[in-house]
Amino acid sequence: MKYLKLSLLLFPISLFGYAVFIEPNQLESTNHHISIDSQKRHFTIAHVTDLHTKGMGAVEHKLIAAIKEKKPDMIVITGDIATPGGTAKGYEEVLAQLKAPLGVYFVQGNWEYWEPVKELKDIFLRLGIKDLTNKTLKINDSIWLAGLDDELAGSPDISVLEDIPEDKKVISIFHTPALFRKISDKVDLAFAGHSHGGQIRLPWIGPLWTPEGTGEFDSGWYEQGRARMYVSRGIGNSILPIRFNCKPELAFIKVEY
Repeated sequence: MKYLKLSLLLFPISLFGYAVFIEPNQLESTNHHISIDSQKRHFTIAHVTDLHTKGMGAVEHKLIAAIKEKKPDMIVITGDIATPGGTAKGYEEVLAQLKAPLGVYFVQGNWEYWEPVKELKDIFLRLGIKDLTNKTLKINDSIWLAGLDDELAGSPDISVLEDIPEDKKVISIFHTPALFRKISDKVDLAFAGHSHGGQIRLPWIGPLWTPEGTGEFDSGWYEQGRARMYVSRGIGNSILPIRFNCKPELAFIKVEY
């Protein structure tokens, strides 16, 4: 009986320790393959979201190592670099490591509004990161990239999609996944974050809670209209420094076009 009581006491303590100190640093690289056309060309996108970083730590080192190993052609950052207590120096320390031949692209998340860093634009200029918030960009003769502002704290301008020729394939990046409902008939592929996968996911139940703006899109692939969207669990943590059954994620997506 004594050992049973001790076990019952130690189990929640161990579980809490795992959720706070171990799983938040267990970055998982996921690999995906999707076709948006049949021309048999392809490139690989690394989807980085919800960094919430204060500088190079355990999970950030794993992030950079995975990107250097995989060598993606493009990196998209779907918001929430910022975090309470974050500094321009800490952000630049991590962002300076993100490099890809076809470029690194960013759109604002809610934390860029809630914890604004005035130096962020200067950091992007120094590092060659393109802020694509409410902008479009031709990637090649077949594909355009469209970035939209955060729907929760910002003002997404969906009309920028009208600048893209109708015969081109459109990849859209934005922070809040619920925005997908409004653009799923206007794009072919989308990437979002924000949800953190719920951070705490129970087996057979799913996330205990997701932030406003997540909707039904908490993690993984979704299909609606002509589009498919991938929602990543993200790198960092928000509000609580806890993850359970919801490891940080860096997604690599091979896109055929």
